[in-house]
Amino acid sequence: MKFAIIAALLLSITAHGQISIASLVEEPSAFHPTVNETITGKVKIEKKKRWHMDRNKWITGSLLFTAGAAKGFNEALQYEYNGFETFFPKANDQWFYPAFSFKNKYKDGDPAKGAKFPLSTSVLVMFTDQYHLNNFIQRSAITAAMVIKIGEGKKPFRQYLFDAIYYTACYQLGFHSIFDPISSRNK
Repeated sequence: MKFAIIAALLLSITAHGQISIASLVEEPSAFHPTVNETITGKVKIEKKKRWHMDRNKWITGSLLFTAGAAKGFNEALQYEYNGFETFFPKANDQWFYPAFSFKNKYKDGDPAKGAKFPLSTSVLVMFTDQYHLNNFIQRSAITAAMVIKIGEGKKPFRQYLFDAIYYTACYQLGFHSIFDPISSRNK
């Protein structure tokens, strides 16, 4: 019985899926040259299909710049803290220095006593120290940029390559704009 149903379904699909050859052949017109005619002149790409800076690229580029800056700030705090202190000598180590600041999420700075406030060790950890705030900023900026980019729709593969180069440059510029000045002062 199964084979009969499958055969009937396949036959019905092929019967309705047929098209006539006559419908594929069009009459030549002034707008569509026939196979024997040639098109002369330069081929121009529509402006919509070219890669160009538009409002979305400015917004997403600045978001990735911000994400890179947040990552650069974290790397500087974690590995080049002496350089950070030369820039900001009065900065509170309890908020900025990751070796001390991770304790801010616990009562009295003691992990054995539990969370300082509800969700301070998970969802709201960004309110406990600069390191976690930078992580939150970085991830939020990248997520926002991805959401904006998804809404743009499909485009030629070549434009995706240009986007990758552009966004990598934005992220790296953001990273090095923060990290390099701080690391150059590290003693």
